[in-house]
Amino acid sequence: MINSIFFDELYKQFAWLDSVFTPVVKNCSSEFFFDGFEYKLMSVSTNMNILSQNDTFFVTKVKINAKNDVYIRISQDAINVILDKVLGKNNRRFDLTEVTELEARIITAFNDFLYESLAPNFTIEPHRRYNEILHLTYFVKSEISDAAAKFIISVPKDILSPKEPEPQAPRFEDRDFANSLVEVNLLLGTTTFPVADIKKLDVGDIVVFENSSSSEMTLVCENIVQKFQVKPNIKIIEPYDTSGGGSMEENANTNLWDSIQVDMSAEFDKVKVTLGELKSIEEGLIVDLCSVYDNKVSLKVGGKFVASGELVIINDRFGVRIEKVNDSEKAPEVQTPQTETEAPSENSEEDFDYSDFEVEEKQG
Repeated sequence: MINSIFFDELYKQFAWLDSVFTPVVKNCSSEFFFDGFEYKLMSVSTNMNILSQNDTFFVTKVKINAKNDVYIRISQDAINVILDKVLGKNNRRFDLTEVTELEARIITAFNDFLYESLAPNFTIEPHRRYNEILHLTYFVKSEISDAAAKFIISVPKDILSPKEPEPQAPRFEDRDFANSLVEVNLLLGTTTFPVADIKKLDVGDIVVFENSSSSEMTLVCENIVQKFQVKPNIKIIEPYDTSGGGSMEENANTNLWDSIQVDMSAEFDKVKVTLGELKSIEEGLIVDLCSVYDNKVSLKVGGKFVASGELVIINDRFGVRIEKVNDSEKAPEVQTPQTETEAPSENSEEDFDYSDFEVEEKQG
């Protein structure tokens, strides 16, 4: 198991070193050479072998007390990047095995200058031996060089005193977003219907959803599925007596397939609620959603559109008064092919297909 506290401390340490060392490195380079070099802190490590593998370095050692040193290592490739920028590109590449005394003095002078600029950030005890060394690996490049080359600053860890960043007030608070809108689905409930009754749905019919409650809805927003309490809207309560028998006629010719019971769900078309309302829902508060009651409600089977209408409340259950029916089963058998300028209907892919429940008659 990863210790998140340990990694938090590492991130804070890296951020502090980057904020303190990197500006000094850039300023020293600009003052000693020219502007136009880019320096990026890539690594803070206690393992030197991995960082220096396959590279040749010019090393400057600066004694900080009787027992410890700071090392600044500039790779041969990094020196080439600097020389190409300062002197212009040429065919002669800098080679550490052939370094002249003048070149060595210039590089050493820069490293000493860099150390003097970094020194105010060190706390050094005169006679203490420091064992753990931190290696800060930088990449340097310029606009005339495609390559990024390394140089490494190695300092005893205990001479550094990282400071905790001052806590800052959050830029945003929850209330700043309370009125922002987000799209959600609001599910009202489900009921079971024979396929034959779904086929007979007509404008003006009322479908009551047995598995629903007028004081409860379910919200779906991406990976959030949350039931919540609502204040029923008394304006949509319908006086209705369900004791008088079935709401649809029996069909004596109903076949086996038409008698299959399927689940039908009711949900609002995509609605927008504020983040304040969403937060209230997550906290279990009773929400007043009167603003959405005027939205159309879709009836679906298997996620496919069957009908739509307006919401009503009957005997503490949600119901829908049908205003539009998917009449795909009433379409003529032969249809005129669509021309290139004709677009498919808005619900063509989502409409419920009654032929899913039809069975071809066997030939005698």
